[in-house]
Amino acid sequence: MLFAQLGLTQHDSLTAAQVAASEAATASGGRVFTCVVFQQGGRLMLTTAFSYAFLVKHVVADAAVKGGNPRMATNRPIDANHVRSITKYLTDNEKDYILPPVTLNVRTIPAIHIPRGNFAMTAGFVVIGDETKFSVTDGQHRLAAIAKRSDSLIDTDSPFLSDSISVVIVAEPDVARIHQDFADAAQTKQIPASLLAAYNTREPLNRVLTKIVDGAALFAGRIDETSKSLSKLSSAIFLLNQVRGLVKELLFQDYALSEASIPARSLQSIGTTEKQDAFVSRTLAMLDILTRNMDPWRSVADLPTSGGPANQVVDFRKHYINMTATGLVIIGHVAFEIEKNMDPEWREDRYVDLATKIDWRRNAPIWQGNIITGDKITTTRSPGRIAADKVMEAIGVPVRRKSSTVPQPTQETFISERVG
Repeated sequence: MLFAQLGLTQHDSLTAAQVAASEAATASGGRVFTCVVFQQGGRLMLTTAFSYAFLVKHVVADAAVKGGNPRMATNRPIDANHVRSITKYLTDNEKDYILPPVTLNVRTIPAIHIPRGNFAMTAGFVVIGDETKFSVTDGQHRLAAIAKRSDSLIDTDSPFLSDSISVVIVAEPDVARIHQDFADAAQTKQIPASLLAAYNTREPLNRVLTKIVDGAALFAGRIDETSKSLSKLSSAIFLLNQVRGLVKELLFQDYALSEASIPARSLQSIGTTEKQDAFVSRTLAMLDILTRNMDPWRSVADLPTSGGPANQVVDFRKHYINMTATGLVIIGHVAFEIEKNMDPEWREDRYVDLATKIDWRRNAPIWQGNIITGDKITTTRSPGRIAADKVMEAIGVPVRRKSSTVPQPTQETFISERVG
C-alpha cells in the first residue's frame, strides 16, 4: 500500500515536506516532530521520541479496573507495585538509567508530511496539536512511573522532564485490535535468571558475584551464565544463578530472600566498594581452602574447562552433593556461621574440616533421611537446613537452632536443580 493511499501528504523533497509541516504547525498551534514512517502488518506506523513533559500532557491513561471488564478499557489494570519499582529505579538512577521504547496508539492519523516516492520506509514530519491524545498499547507502567516521578520532583530545574523516550505510534481506531496489539507485544521471552544476574551489575550482589566467579579457581570458565538448566552432559559445574544462591547464603543466610528485598539488604551489608572487596576476598579465600582440600572440587579444578577430560564433571555431578545447587546452599549456610567467629585460624580450620571431615558423596549417612531419600535429592528448604545443622555439629560449629525431625516439604525450594 502506498503512503498516498493512507492519507499522508507528499512533497517534491524532504525540505518541502519540512517547510509544509512547519507552516501547518504555525497555523494550528501544533508541534512538528521528525519521524520515520513505515508499514507493519498492513498498518501505518511511525517512530519518534517524545519528552517526558510532552508525554505527561498528551498520553491518556485508560487502565481497566480490577474485577471489572477489561474489554471496556484500553489497557490492563495497573500493577501499583510495578509502578513503584520503576519509579524507585528512576529516582535512584536519574543520571544513569534506560527505559525501553513504548508503543502508543492514536485513533486518527495526524498530519504527516513526507517526500514523494515509492518508499517502503521514509523520513517525515508529523504535526501534533494540543487536541491530539494518545493511548498506551505497551508501556503503561513505564509511563505511569514517569508521571509519578515527575510529580515528586522538588527541584524545578531538574533535567528529568526534558529527558525523552522512543515511541512507536500505531494508527488504530478499533479497540479490539488495540487489545490484540497489547497481547502480541507482550509475547516476550523472560530473561533466564543466570543471564539477568550476569548483566545486572547495578545490584551490589551481582557485582560481587561476577568477581567471585572470575576469581575462584573452581568456577572460572566452568559456570553456565546463560541457561535456565544444565544439560545432563554439560561440563559446566553450576549455573550462575546457583552460585548466586551461595552468595545469598553467605550474605543473608537465606538463598530464597525475595528479589524485592535484596537491594536494601545488599546496600546495608555490601553497599560500599570497600565492603564489596572485603566480602569478595573472604569468599575467595574460603573457596580456595575448600577447592584445595575437598573431593571432588580439587579434581575438578585440575581439569581443563573443555574437551574430553572436562566431561568427568558429568560423573561427579551424579555422585556428589557438593556438585549440586543443594550442596552449594548447605556450604553457604554453614560458612555464614563460620564467618561469625573473629579468629581467622579457627575459621580456616573449620573450612578444612568442612572439606575433609564431611563425606560429600550422595550415599553418605549424613545426608540420609534429610536431603536424600532413596536415590532422590530433596530440594526443599527444611531438609536442607537439617542437613546443614548436621554438618555444623560434625565440624564443631555452633548450631543456632535444633532440628529433630524432617518436616514436610514446603513451597520454598533450593535454587533449581534442573538438569535436562
